[in-house]
Amino acid sequence: MVKAALLTVEEPASLEFAESLATELDVNLYVLTRKIFPDGESYIRLPSEVLDKNVVVLVYSMVPPQDKSIFEILLSVDALKSKGIDKVVLVAPYMAYSRQDREFLENEGVSIRTLLRTLRLIGVDSLYTIEIHKRESLRYFGEEAYSISPYRFMAERLRLSNDVLVLAPDLGAVERAKEFAQAINASYDYLVKKRDPITGDITLEPKRVSVEGEEVVIVDDIISTGGTIAKAARMLLDQGAKSIRVVAAHALMVGNALEKIENAGVSRVYAANTLPKIESGLIEYIDVAPIVANALRSTLLYP
Repeated sequence: MVKAALLTVEEPASLEFAESLATELDVNLYVLTRKIFPDGESYIRLPSEVLDKNVVVLVYSMVPPQDKSIFEILLSVDALKSKGIDKVVLVAPYMAYSRQDREFLENEGVSIRTLLRTLRLIGVDSLYTIEIHKRESLRYFGEEAYSISPYRFMAERLRLSNDVLVLAPDLGAVERAKEFAQAINASYDYLVKKRDPITGDITLEPKRVSVEGEEVVIVDDIISTGGTIAKAARMLLDQGAKSIRVVAAHALMVGNALEKIENAGVSRVYAANTLPKIESGLIEYIDVAPIVANALRSTLLYP
């Protein structure tokens, strides 16, 4: 018999996600004791109630500062394994370091490879995340690693009219746009983006997508500095688009990203609840914990 529990940390994004997940799965949720010493080092302590379980699902999003979140995950997993928990499942709604998935320049470190190998080595038995940047990166973890795409679910929740044009900001994101578009029976296309491998600067080529009078929805996985979205929005509005909305799995919104996007003419951003929420009338968050619950229910915990 599987005796399972959910465990999380008192960090807003992780706690909210875990609470929703526990409700969906109808299992008990416990919270780690966590504190930071004066020198900045982390301390965690397991709740005693989880120690009689044979499966513990740790819900911990890798929120900024990412290195701190990751180390606390490692502390938690190691503590669970040292207490004899048979199976530790990590649900990381946001997977940090996923964009450095290969050597773009010779001799670079591949951060997602390092991270996933470390998680496996420390004792994570199964891994679930929302929309890792490249699904093939999961091979570095091995078996029982799952990236769950949120776009169909988000499209169904938003109930947008099919009279919109769904665009990916580059060819690499076109499957995301396709999935979203197909859920609402809308048309889709992509823009042509180039990134300088040294400076990281982004240019968008003025591909002539027919956007005259169109309500455009841009779909992407991560909004970080907002530069790509802002440039795309301005270009599309200049080409005659009626409005620009954005759908993203992860809204990091680094620095003045929100201001940049709003000033570019974006009217709305729809983001999954994988990261801490930003109080802004521009952003609407969608709870995607139900799709993780479905994955856990069907592949791990329940018949």
